[in-house]
Amino acid sequence: MVIGIAVTSAVASTAVAERDRQGVLEGVFTGDIAPQKLPRHESAPVTVQMGGKIVTTDRSEPPKLEKIILEINRHGRLENKGLPTCSLAKLNSISSAQAKKTCSKAMVGHGSVTSRVYLPGQGAFASTGDLLAFNGRLHGRPAVLAQVSSKAPLPLTYVIAFEVKKQGGTFGTALIGTLPPIASEYGYISAFSLALSRRYTLHGQKRSFASASCPAPDGFPGAVFPFAKARYEFAGGASLGATLVRDCKASG
Repeated sequence: MVIGIAVTSAVASTAVAERDRQGVLEGVFTGDIAPQKLPRHESAPVTVQMGGKIVTTDRSEPPKLEKIILEINRHGRLENKGLPTCSLAKLNSISSAQAKKTCSKAMVGHGSVTSRVYLPGQGAFASTGDLLAFNGRLHGRPAVLAQVSSKAPLPLTYVIAFEVKKQGGTFGTALIGTLPPIASEYGYISAFSLALSRRYTLHGQKRSFASASCPAPDGFPGAVFPFAKARYEFAGGASLGATLVRDCKASG
């Protein structure tokens, strides 16, 4: 991931949450890369972190979330060459413990999903599930398959399939996640987090699923850049989105 849209003489952290609002519906968007200090002239392994929350200002139930779209700066690179894959069918049929065992070589990240769940006679409660991300294929394209496993009293396992697409413009890589109906059958998703990071070796060469540099010109300590753009799409046509501007520090 080559980044660097503006240079700074003094780089301060800009890792804050962005917000968007439509009526009573509000989205919170977070994201960053780690480490912040990166080589000036070559790429290094990084962790790409994305997340967010969905709330309503009047505490009403929001519309069902149907898609999560995460777009990364056009110089970004998610490298999966040589990585094993795990299939959507398999992840839909096994537990998270089984997925860790049988698809461990395809794992590329982790996170969590929090839902507001409604059960007859039990009222509403928050349910948090672990998320495991795997390298996969969807419709013949590269994909990140995020298996979510919620805990009692409503144990569920489902997969959010993020199709990875190349596109033109500032943000050249898009992860388009479609939520299955079961994800909102008993309530609604209120928050999620996803961290993508995987180092591996191919033919004796070290590789990273996500990598980045901080190509600030010589004499400048860092750069400010549009790191990512995120959008939530809901049933009924509502959508929320934001652009995340971040910075990096250059070494070398």
